[in-house]
Amino acid sequence: MMEKVDTYPIYVEPFHVDFTGHIFMGVLGNHLLNAAGNHSQRRGWSIGALNESSHTWVLSRLSIEMTELPCQYEHIEIKTWVESVIKLFTNRNFAIQRPDGTPLGYARSTWAMIDMTTRRPCDLLSLYDGDILRYVVD
Repeated sequence: MMEKVDTYPIYVEPFHVDFTGHIFMGVLGNHLLNAAGNHSQRRGWSIGALNESSHTWVLSRLSIEMTELPCQYEHIEIKTWVESVIKLFTNRNFAIQRPDGTPLGYARSTWAMIDMTTRRPCDLLSLYDGDILRYVVD
């Protein structure tokens, strides 16, 4: 059985930081979205796989709370998992931390899936026989 939580290593490069040497919030957000995409892809729920059946993910909300921003040349990790699925929406959590487990912050995103032909939201609980529920972390 596949693990429900994935960890993605990130290296903060010089062009990812502001004049104080800390990561830009937009760059961090991009890393979060990449982690979400990679996590869903490993489970067969990527945008590419969904496009084949005329579905796609739509980001509804993204909230990021940081106690400390990573610095230039720092190695960090992003852990991500699906917290819940509620008919039309799914909530995904993120933990941003140092490799030793020291927390730097947390994020949460809310996603909807739409049918690309009708542009209407999809019932996630009935789509693909509710397969998405296998990946929810209790």
